[in-house]
Amino acid sequence: MRAVIVSDFGSVNGGAAKVAIESARGLAEAGVEIVFACAIGPVSERLDHPLISVERFAGEDIWQVGSRIAAARQGIWNARAHGFLSELLARQPRGETLVHLHQWTKAFSPAAIAAAGESGLPVAITMHDYFSFCPVGGYFDFKLNAPCRLKPMSGGCIARNCDRASYVHKLVRVARQWRSDRAMRKLSAPLFVHVSDFARSFAEPFLPKEARHTVIENMMEAQKRPPVDVAGNRHALFLGRFTREKAPDLLAQAAREAGMPVRFVGEGALAGEIAQSNPQAEIRGWVPAEGVFDEIAQARCLVLPSLWYEPGPLVIAEARSLGVPVVLARTTGPASWVEDGEDGILVNGGDVVGLAEALIRLKDDEQAGAMGAAAYRRYWMDPLTTSRHVERTVESYRSLVREK
Repeated sequence: MRAVIVSDFGSVNGGAAKVAIESARGLAEAGVEIVFACAIGPVSERLDHPLISVERFAGEDIWQVGSRIAAARQGIWNARAHGFLSELLARQPRGETLVHLHQWTKAFSPAAIAAAGESGLPVAITMHDYFSFCPVGGYFDFKLNAPCRLKPMSGGCIARNCDRASYVHKLVRVARQWRSDRAMRKLSAPLFVHVSDFARSFAEPFLPKEARHTVIENMMEAQKRPPVDVAGNRHALFLGRFTREKAPDLLAQAAREAGMPVRFVGEGALAGEIAQSNPQAEIRGWVPAEGVFDEIAQARCLVLPSLWYEPGPLVIAEARSLGVPVVLARTTGPASWVEDGEDGILVNGGDVVGLAEALIRLKDDEQAGAMGAAAYRRYWMDPLTTSRHVERTVESYRSLVREK
């Protein structure tokens, strides 16, 4: 079996690239031949394996191209990328090869979807975000600071200025989405890989009716440590970007009302608002990747109050692997892992009062300890290992190739 994995980036710069690279490595170690097609370097050492061949397209991030007009044109349709991928896929053996698209919006453009469809090879698409149907990728209205309620690419959607940057930027993305939708309609029964049960149930109605769907959670390698004594910790923890859709400002308010110490680790435009809303909040910059687990282990609970329908942030799994209870919006992917009130607490996105009440509950040592112990036990019953991810990916690949 052979898989052509398409990823804008050849090294880890975010969650999608990390999953593409680690999945490629794990699949190769399981005996799957991998052709890793990427555009933006450098190329990770993790791709150095006898069964992995890297095919590099001489492309770049669209916003580094030069003029905005050139960037917009390339983002909507990268003709050179289409030629590169078409030629690459034409060389692959029929009957045993599939194409797996992870990320294409930064360099390859919707031309990657078109080339995959035109190749006649089976196609899988991992839904790291919602760019497969939403122009802004998050199904979120950044001007209203709330989840979108419009049908993607409807008249109302196109007319709505919901982009984080500007309406002109939104129109460029609309044009890109039009090309993407056009290419998507030509795929023959593609397989959409969702990273959580919630993400699948949310996204499936917006995707082609003839598509197939499966859920394969992202891998999260964690060393099994003894569970954290959360009753001995005091602060709630937010770990991520300080942006509107992630709602750290709402957590700052809720923690102040609950009288719970809170620590924010990350960076972003809302740092000033967090400090103003909760002068007692501790705000720190990013910690190195190797220090994330130690950071979480110092917390009473980890909080993910996202307003957008976040598909599958792994920080929740990281906390649960340590026995740290979580408080998160019920409209996020990891909410499907949590038994509300047993091993974590689910709240409505944007509900500051509900968030404060959850923090008050976790100020009780017995409650916090019991939820943390339950989270630890449930996580290690079925941990999100790379081998688990690879096993489920290989199974989906086999069904895809067999049915083509």
